[in-house]
Amino acid sequence: MTDRPMDRREFLAGSATLLVMVTPLSMLATSCSSDSAIKAKLPAEVGFKDGQLILDLTQLRFQPLTRVGDGVKLDIPARPKPIIVTRVSPTEVAAFSSICPHAGYEVLLPEDGKLMCSSGHGGLFDLRGTVLHGPPKSNLERFEARLDKNLVLIRYPK
Repeated sequence: MTDRPMDRREFLAGSATLLVMVTPLSMLATSCSSDSAIKAKLPAEVGFKDGQLILDLTQLRFQPLTRVGDGVKLDIPARPKPIIVTRVSPTEVAAFSSICPHAGYEVLLPEDGKLMCSSGHGGLFDLRGTVLHGPPKSNLERFEARLDKNLVLIRYPK
């Protein structure tokens, strides 16, 4: 190393190297802090890890998800209305928005394996959030969800 002052080119090259090294660390810190911020806003019985909501089916609150055709509503910070989680089959769950795409009314929990819009306008959806009867012309917004033994894992809807 020399005792001469650093010229502009050396300064910029060194700064760029430092930036490349620091950026991944700051992204990691941000993702960790955002995970903990999300977890802090969720109901106590909902777990959160690696960008996924975790519902434990052994907890009383989520017992309806052990029965095919049933479901639960879940309030989460990123959504203006709850999401709905349903048990579609012994091996499948689904998660989707509870907001009817036709007029913005809230969709009710399943009855007889179907979900109805609360407005009474006749909107009807299946357990996957697919339109069965209009006036809605589009399905409910879906979120990736899967069953892993006694856990339901849902990709956090943003």
